[in-house]
Amino acid sequence: MNKSYSLMLRVIPVILAGLLCAPGCTTKAAKKALNKPFEEEAYTGFAKDAGKDSERHTKEKEPIADDMDPEKAVDILVDHLQRPEPSYYIPAESQLRYWATKQGVDKIVVRKVRMLLKHPRIETRAPALRLLCTYGGKSKSSIGDLIEMLADPDYGMRREAFETLRGRTRMDLGYQPGAGDIARAQAMQRWREWWQEESRTLASTQIAAPKYEQPEPPKVIRPKAAPTMPENPDEPLPLPPPPGKK
Repeated sequence: MNKSYSLMLRVIPVILAGLLCAPGCTTKAAKKALNKPFEEEAYTGFAKDAGKDSERHTKEKEPIADDMDPEKAVDILVDHLQRPEPSYYIPAESQLRYWATKQGVDKIVVRKVRMLLKHPRIETRAPALRLLCTYGGKSKSSIGDLIEMLADPDYGMRREAFETLRGRTRMDLGYQPGAGDIARAQAMQRWREWWQEESRTLASTQIAAPKYEQPEPPKVIRPKAAPTMPENPDEPLPLPPPPGKK
């Protein structure tokens, strides 16, 4: 027992000395390693450039009051749709739907989101297409936009545009959103040709509204005055002039 204890007392100092003398493990090297900053964030979702916006440092959202000018409110929300942060673009769609329920604002929403249908990010294109499908109606611009969306690279986007287009026109023209590139391109060309002919037909059948003309005032027909009675009742009435004389 005493031999084992004495052996441990001899070995422990040797082990400690070896650890302290190992390269890279000195107290000076340890302090240097602890003070060395990391080259980049461990979470790549944050922006590397500290000057740019990220989920850690986001700009304060501009408040959108219910009585704000609709044009300005829609502009702010459309800008939020284009932001990369989910905290911006996710609630922007529901807020645009709320504003579209106000009288006349749905046309503003459709006019603004049309510009986002070719956006490179699907997180921006998808809500823009959904808003167009909901509030676009059967306007000429909306039908043309839906036809162009049949060429979107995303299958879900093509299907959404095609189902809305088929529901409004009661046609499919042989288009299938899941078909190959060549088949889709051929069917899309048929849609374009149909829409060009339809647009010319609509333009030629439009009837101009009649111009308003101020009606003439009605003519007042006055009765002929009765012959005056003479003051003397015994005096005969004047005879009418003979024919041919005035």
